[in-house]
Amino acid sequence: MAKLIVKFNNEVVDHIDIKQGDMKVGRRPGCEVHLDNLAVSGEHANIFTIGDDSFIQDLSSTNGTFINNKKITKHHLRNGDAVVIGKHTLVYMTDGGETAAPQQDFAKTVIISAAPRPAAPSPAPAPTPAAAAPKGELKGALVILSGANSGKRIELTKAITNLGKTGKRAGQITRTDDSFVLAPSEDGEIPKLNGRPVGNEGAPLKNGDVIEVSGTRLQFLSK
Repeated sequence: MAKLIVKFNNEVVDHIDIKQGDMKVGRRPGCEVHLDNLAVSGEHANIFTIGDDSFIQDLSSTNGTFINNKKITKHHLRNGDAVVIGKHTLVYMTDGGETAAPQQDFAKTVIISAAPRPAAPSPAPAPTPAAAAPKGELKGALVILSGANSGKRIELTKAITNLGKTGKRAGQITRTDDSFVLAPSEDGEIPKLNGRPVGNEGAPLKNGDVIEVSGTRLQFLSK
C-alpha cells in the first residue's frame, strides 16, 4: 500500500494511506488530504490512484504544485517523489502494493480490443504487428478510469489498438517508432484527448493523458 508522509516546515505531521480513486488535497474541510495553511487553495490538487499507479494533478491552484522542485500540472507519482504545496511537503512512498488485474480478462470484456479483429472494416493494418519488434523499448498502457471495468489495465503491445464498443470502433492508437498516436476511426466517432476532440491528423500521447471514448475515460501511461 502506498502512503503520503505529510511534513510542515520539514516536521512530520501526518501519515495518510493512499486509497483507490480520487483524493482531494486542499485547505477546504472535507479534503482527504487536509492542509490548513493560507498558501494552500481550497481544492489545490487531486491524487488519483488506480491499481499500483498514482497520479497528481494541480487544480488550477493559486500558488501551484511542485514535484521535486519542478512546477507541474499533472504527474505520475513514483516512490520518493516530494510534492510541495505551500509550506507542506507530501512524500509519496510505496511498498509494492497489489498487482494489476490480468489484462487478458479485460480484453474479453469490452471497450478496448488490443488485437485487430479479422472481420474489421479496415484489414490493411493487420500485417503491421510484425513490425513491432524493432520498436524496442517503447512501451505504453491504458488504464480504465470509469465504468464497470474501472481499474483494468491493458498493455499496448500491438502496432494498432482499436478503441470502442463491440462492433463499432471509435478511435485507434497507433504505435510509431518513437510515440503512440491517438486518431479517430473510420466509423465517424471522434475521441477526446484531455477534454478536446482529436483532429483527423491525430495527436501524440503523453504520459498521464486522459482519453474519452464511447462514454469511457482512459489514462495513457508510458514507460
